[in-house]
Amino acid sequence: MSMPTAQRSPLSRRHLLIAGALGISSLAALGTAAPARAADEVWTEEFMTRPETREGFDIGSMDDWQIDNAKFIIAVCAGHGFGIEGTKITLITAIVESWLYNYQPAVDHDSGGLFQQRPSMGWGTYDEVRHKKKAIDAFLGLGAHSSPPGLLQIVPNYKEWEPGTAAQEVQRSAHPGRYSEQLPAAQALWDRYAHDVSPYVG
Repeated sequence: MSMPTAQRSPLSRRHLLIAGALGISSLAALGTAAPARAADEVWTEEFMTRPETREGFDIGSMDDWQIDNAKFIIAVCAGHGFGIEGTKITLITAIVESWLYNYQPAVDHDSGGLFQQRPSMGWGTYDEVRHKKKAIDAFLGLGAHSSPPGLLQIVPNYKEWEPGTAAQEVQRSAHPGRYSEQLPAAQALWDRYAHDVSPYVG
């Protein structure tokens, strides 16, 4: 669960991501992007000892951008013939990697887009990793512009895999357990939008 805005660390990962997306490069500038604190605000012991948060994804607070990106992922997966299993793997990956925002590269090294794909690792050019259709295709293993193997190459029998484990096989994250944590959110997005979104082939 996300911390309330008043309790968030000024240099949380969310602020670092936002700073990268906005092109803010210095820590001083980053500090100005954080919520202002009142001079008389109480700094509690709980605040001072609380572990860092990952700014957990809140499906109930999604903005229009996140909703449209979730629907587009469902549409592209459907256009490729993926059902619920492959779509949920794709959704949990985008939730963990970008909170369903299409970030510009250089947020984390040169990572960018919905899946934080890196041009330097062969996932495509700067523009291609931010092209939503191409980024989804690359993750699925269907992008001609991308050289790393995707889901279909690494886990061709992905339907038999635990979704978080399948996502990790593609992404090779330093935090592999985070994907499975987002399965309830992916299931809720599927239930909410899958029947109202037409397959997209582009």
